[in-house]
Amino acid sequence: MIRSYWNEEWKVVTFDENVSEKENYKISTLGRVIKCTAEGEFLQDEKFSNGYQMIRTKLKSGVWSCRYVHKLIAEHFLERKDNQKYVIHLNYKKADNRLENLKWATKREKEIHQFSNPDNVNIKRKLPSHAKLTETKVKFIKRKINDPNRRTRLKMIAKQFGISEMQLYRIKTGENWGYVTE
Repeated sequence: MIRSYWNEEWKVVTFDENVSEKENYKISTLGRVIKCTAEGEFLQDEKFSNGYQMIRTKLKSGVWSCRYVHKLIAEHFLERKDNQKYVIHLNYKKADNRLENLKWATKREKEIHQFSNPDNVNIKRKLPSHAKLTETKVKFIKRKINDPNRRTRLKMIAKQFGISEMQLYRIKTGENWGYVTE
């Protein structure tokens, strides 16, 4: 027998018509899952997909399918409005399926909730740089090009920095990197 915690409520899971009638589960307001079989009731091991707890169910066609536990808890314990299709975790922890942590939301509410996640807000994003040259390298190139005692050909300078002669010419005329001064 599985012991219930104080203030824990259990409900039998009702699946859609595609799931086999042999699949019997119970879920609780604390996010626990019990699998009911002919041998008895067993606390289900926690399995995760994309960070969310899920249970595997067999469809009538014989194919295995997965159902998210947080969605099942919300369907069985929370009231929702017509336009609310998504379930969000209020504390941003995907594995915390307690009833007080779940809420039905519209697509817009879900997006706002995701973008206000402290884990996402505090990430410093660096834009990828595909440029071969930096401002420092361009300053060095300009000094080399404009040196009156230069003996190096432009072709060799271009090869040294891994750029084309045309790119070097554009740097020289100020068409590219014109804002960089020696």
